[in-house]
Amino acid sequence: MKAAAVLRDEADKKNQKALDDMIAKQNEKKVEKGKPVHFGSKLYEGIKAQEDKFANMKKGDRITIALLSPEEQKAAADMDFATNFPTADVSVAFLKPGIIELPKRKLHIRQLLQGGGMDNKSTFNFVKETTTTGAPLPAAEGALKEEIALNLLEASVPAEWIAAFIRISRNMLDDVTGMTTFLNSRLPELLLRAEDNQLLNGNGTSPNLSGITDAGNFTAATGTGTIDWEQIIESISQLEGYDREANGILVHPSNYWKMPLYKGTDNSMYSQPAVVNITMNEGIIRIGGVPVFRSTAATPGQFIVGDWNQGANFITREPARVEFFYEDGINVRENKVTVRIEERVAFPIYGDNYFIVGTFGNNS
Repeated sequence: MKAAAVLRDEADKKNQKALDDMIAKQNEKKVEKGKPVHFGSKLYEGIKAQEDKFANMKKGDRITIALLSPEEQKAAADMDFATNFPTADVSVAFLKPGIIELPKRKLHIRQLLQGGGMDNKSTFNFVKETTTTGAPLPAAEGALKEEIALNLLEASVPAEWIAAFIRISRNMLDDVTGMTTFLNSRLPELLLRAEDNQLLNGNGTSPNLSGITDAGNFTAATGTGTIDWEQIIESISQLEGYDREANGILVHPSNYWKMPLYKGTDNSMYSQPAVVNITMNEGIIRIGGVPVFRSTAATPGQFIVGDWNQGANFITREPARVEFFYEDGINVRENKVTVRIEERVAFPIYGDNYFIVGTFGNNS
């Protein structure tokens, strides 16, 4: 019995030596400093360093082999794919932690508006003045005074949902570093982009909001200018003619950056009228003191001169939230997670002359 055990021990040693020789041959080529280290060589080094533990390993024991030293793990964050994975036989990938998302929009339309909340109702109700007849006049003592009629209109706008969902695997949610953080950042940005489109272009047919450029919510620019500066200045004048205050101009970035490049008819020197102020240290163009805001939410070629403070409110019925659902449809059977992003908002616009909307017919 003892002789058989000895023979088995010798056979195990021979097999182990053959395995060691095979791994050694595969890693004969020395790894130079600064070159990628393959999984095979690190595994071989780890096994050789712990031969005694392997020889005395018992059932239930566990041996951990670190494929990277703490210094190498720290340096891995600075490695790039092309340098560290030049061949197809590399088994371990070092990736930057987290997920790099697409860029966020620099300015969302809600940032230009006064906010507010509403009661637990499906509509936001308000009363606005439409027309006024009569006016105060000089009156002699004892004479009949002039009567004034203030015509008021009760109006309402519905609170509408803006929402979407995504289904992802439970493994991805649990295993991908930063996935939850990514979803909590990316999904609200997508929601805000949909919201931007509704606030500007919603057609008012439920479940759409009625946006600024929807019929009845704006007045078309009536100026005759063809240069960007002229058209905007004329629209500021038009808005102030309704006793509104111009406190913001919205344009697309492509139109914003054309303005400082206008060179006039001789095409020799950059030319702006004195009423235009370009404060490049703040990155803001002001026309007649009114700031020009740029956002990719705006339609290229279109400008909106508005009384953003008084002309409309962004009303929140249900604030935006991201929620995770494990039991939805066949999620349990497919090991999926449903992630939902949604909000419920209303957008009252208080008249048709708080916003002047025009199209650049520019020579810039």
